[in-house]
Amino acid sequence: MEGVIAFFLSGSFSRRFFSLLLTLTICSTVGLAGETWFGLHAGLSLPSLSGGTNELSRGYTSRQAPFFGLGLDLGLGSSLWLKAELNYSSQGGQRNGLQPLAPDQLAGLPVPPGVMLYANFNNETILDYLEFPLMLEVITGSRLKFFLDGGIYLGFRVRATTVTSGTSLIYLDPFGTIPVDPTLQVPFEAKTDVSQEINRWNYGLGGGLGVKLPVASGLLVFQARFNYGLANIQSHPEITGKNRSGGLLITAGYKFRL
Repeated sequence: MEGVIAFFLSGSFSRRFFSLLLTLTICSTVGLAGETWFGLHAGLSLPSLSGGTNELSRGYTSRQAPFFGLGLDLGLGSSLWLKAELNYSSQGGQRNGLQPLAPDQLAGLPVPPGVMLYANFNNETILDYLEFPLMLEVITGSRLKFFLDGGIYLGFRVRATTVTSGTSLIYLDPFGTIPVDPTLQVPFEAKTDVSQEINRWNYGLGGGLGVKLPVASGLLVFQARFNYGLANIQSHPEITGKNRSGGLLITAGYKFRL
């Protein structure tokens, strides 16, 4: 068990994961004699950031974001399938109202080292990933097919941006009662690239349930799925704390037999 834990926590996990995913997918495609289906899907992502370990990483709520991708289903038996997907998944979270200022937001302010300042503004963190899930799916039913799937995924960050808006006084306390300067209103209208603050690789567990309905020569698919991130996404946790990404996905798609 200690060896398994060490493997998951090692810095090379993402590379090993991707190699395993690619190997299993290729071997399954070549070696299995079952049916093969290809599909496209899209929907709504309701991501969130959890596990905050300090003031800068706590207090985020969910945001709405796009999710879309394609997938390959490989038959392993009458009711068991292997699913491999490539998805574009927008994640992140939002924090509105009185909140601590990040180090990059303190530029130009007369702040002594180690002092935390606060302001009242809107802050949306947008984290976009290319994700590679590998899942097993169990199906039941005849014409109307219900399914349950679960597995693991690897994410590669392609964008990390914060979008802020609003104008506020700057406060010395988290309750907004002690302004630094009661006459100084600071604007927060900005779009900032924070790629250097977010790790490039992410991984976690996923699963969900759904239904497949025959339409024409293919299948119309509706699904609700969750993602639970296992990795800390922050590249400087000693400053900005630690967060894990995750959330709910609601999708619709269409599959056809190859």
